[in-house]
Amino acid sequence: MTLNYDTVQKIKKGVFSFVYLSPEVFLNSSLFTELFFSEEFQDILSLVVVDEAHMIYLWGLVASKQSKSLIIFARLEDQAVFRPGYGHLGTRIMATNNIPVLLLSATCQPVAVSAITTSLMLQPSDINMIDGELTRPEIRLVRVTMQSTLSSCDDLLRIFAPNNLISAGDSVPMIIYSGTRNRTFQVMKVVNEARNTPKHEYDPHDGFIRRYHSVTSDEDKLRVMDDFGCGKVPVISATMALGLGQNLKRVRCVVHMGRGDPAAIGQMVGRCGRDGNVGLGLLFMEPTRKNGRNAFSDFEVGMDQNDDARMDALAVTTVCLRIALNLDNKFGYIPLDPKDPRVIEERAREEGLGFSKCLCSSCAPNEANALMSVIQQMTRSNFDSLLQDPTSVEKDPCFVRMTRKRKSHGVKGTCSYPNHVAEDLEQHLIHTFEGFYFDFLGPRAEFPPSVFFGVTEARAIVGAIDQVRDGNTHNTSLLERLIGGQSFEGQIEVLDSAISSWMDGEYFQHHQLTLSNLDRFIEAEGIRIREMMAAELLVMQAAAASRRQDDQDSKKAKRAEQAVLAAAARTAARLLKASDLAVEKARLQSEKAAEKACREEERLARKKHEAQERAATKAANKALAAAEKSNKEEIKSAARKRLPQDRALKKAAKQDILARNMAQRRGGNTIDKGGRGSMICENENITENPAETQVQEGKDIEVDLDGNCSRMDDRDRRIGNTETIRLCNKVSIAEEKRMRGVTRTGGHQVGERTRKNVNQPNIGRILRARQKPSTIDVMRSQMARGEQPVKNSPDHMDLGPMDSESDEFSLPS
Repeated sequence: MTLNYDTVQKIKKGVFSFVYLSPEVFLNSSLFTELFFSEEFQDILSLVVVDEAHMIYLWGLVASKQSKSLIIFARLEDQAVFRPGYGHLGTRIMATNNIPVLLLSATCQPVAVSAITTSLMLQPSDINMIDGELTRPEIRLVRVTMQSTLSSCDDLLRIFAPNNLISAGDSVPMIIYSGTRNRTFQVMKVVNEARNTPKHEYDPHDGFIRRYHSVTSDEDKLRVMDDFGCGKVPVISATMALGLGQNLKRVRCVVHMGRGDPAAIGQMVGRCGRDGNVGLGLLFMEPTRKNGRNAFSDFEVGMDQNDDARMDALAVTTVCLRIALNLDNKFGYIPLDPKDPRVIEERAREEGLGFSKCLCSSCAPNEANALMSVIQQMTRSNFDSLLQDPTSVEKDPCFVRMTRKRKSHGVKGTCSYPNHVAEDLEQHLIHTFEGFYFDFLGPRAEFPPSVFFGVTEARAIVGAIDQVRDGNTHNTSLLERLIGGQSFEGQIEVLDSAISSWMDGEYFQHHQLTLSNLDRFIEAEGIRIREMMAAELLVMQAAAASRRQDDQDSKKAKRAEQAVLAAAARTAARLLKASDLAVEKARLQSEKAAEKACREEERLARKKHEAQERAATKAANKALAAAEKSNKEEIKSAARKRLPQDRALKKAAKQDILARNMAQRRGGNTIDKGGRGSMICENENITENPAETQVQEGKDIEVDLDGNCSRMDDRDRRIGNTETIRLCNKVSIAEEKRMRGVTRTGGHQVGERTRKNVNQPNIGRILRARQKPSTIDVMRSQMARGEQPVKNSPDHMDLGPMDSESDEFSLPS
């Protein structure tokens, strides 16, 4: 059943009275953790049962790293690693509210009990120990000393018959336990070899043997167990992973390969005989273990046995194996002495309980040997009778025990004689033995001498002659071993004397002389060759020294040449740099000279230009002064030449203005309704010319040419207007001169009123003087005809208003 949400709800409701799960689910499943600590589950929880509780102790050794110093853990690979969750059960079990805990184990030593109580954090007062009967009288234990190595598993060849003699269906259901996963495959290989079915170990669906270990997939495990339970497979090669918490009732025989933990062996052997029938436990033990205790003398009296010592004690003890395993389970040691008080006590207890007599290999060794001699004939039909009385079964000659061909451990030949010398020694030995043979048996012996000593034996002696005769030593024991033992008394002495006589003979001495001559020749030749090699070495050394000197000279010359080239290159670089610097310096000097000449030319040009400007300015000033002077002269001459007519006109205008002002005074703020030249006069005396006053104040002059001046004709108005324009121009010229005068006098300015009064009487005279008579005559004639002077003509006068004081009225001269 899968643990899911629906299952959890059913458990909380109390649908199930027993929940069976693995330690891994108990510790690592988040779903079960939530269930375990829920109030509903804690209310209905009444008991916690831990089966195979001894695994808590084994995993505690692994977790504390004590297993690294124990060989037993290397021999039983899946013993503790298979269920690591057992080492952490205490933290979860103790989280219940006074819920009782039941720990079950068939093999739990006192040290394991102490470790378990510590791991589960239990106090001695909290523990109630119930000891059950552990003796299994229906199981017969047979300890078999291994003749082959543990890794080869060849001892299994002794218990399996070929498949043509015993079929898979007639074979006894059996489990073969190995210490490692790799060895389970080797077991399958050896079993198939014994049954003459090679390569069947590679068939996952083989009908005779399968394997089972912790790394086997879950699907394969289920298939193997189902096929074994249905009788399809009689043999399983497994590790400790098989059988933990299982009840396999078909198992009749259990085989354990190699030494191991007695508690684990008790667990494995206990897999057989579960149906109440007799069972067989075969314990193959190595006679010796490296760095182990292999004899009684290796154990001290009263010594505390650790796990490795218990393993070795089970392999050498002569105590009843059934009693030894029981005492190990109760007291934690394997007894070695049959007179041990506990052994005697246990035997008496078994007899008092009426147990059958033990038939283990220690209690009935002869029957155990008889059983092993006919075990190949063991089938399902004769299994019970074979175990009850193995001597009653006769040995079938058809069942031949398979043995492997072992490599011979004979003496390795070390003869250094040439072939002809070795053959001569062989013939000498054969001839000497023949003489000894006929002397010993007479000339009419039943068998020829070669039957007892032939070429093979002679070659064996010659092959190891260097060991038989090592100097003056005569190794007759080796000689006897080489020929397989002497066939007749005195044979070894005869052969030894024959070897001595041959070595003293002429042939061997000649060989020895040849060897000595050869040695001398080799030595002389060696000396000659060494001398020749020494001479060649000297020549080669001289040549090498010459080559090295030549190389050094060439390197020096090359370095000198490179130095010269480098110096020349540096000189050329310096000259090139100097020339570049000189060129750059000359270029800079030329640029500076050109720049200096340019600046000088600019300076001269600037001085020339300034001189020209000063000359032009001076000339302009002279011309301006001359023009001013001539202008003044003209003004003066014009003032002197002013006509009386102009004076009359001016006087008439003044009188007209005076009359208007007088009329205004009488009428009170009366404004002249005249034309463009009309003005507003206040109640004050007018003593100046209004036209001159407007010009001096910078106002525009408006001359009304048609309006109230009806008493004057057109000619007079035009003349008056012309004179007004001339007067304005003169006023502007006078203002400019005044400003120049102010500038020359350092800012001292003559009062405007004074200058006006000074210049005013001469304005009309100046204007009349500057006007040429011919021009005036032309203008008068045009006005008389009623024409206007043409613009841009010499006689045209612009009568428009002046925009500013800086505007000048120009009159044609």
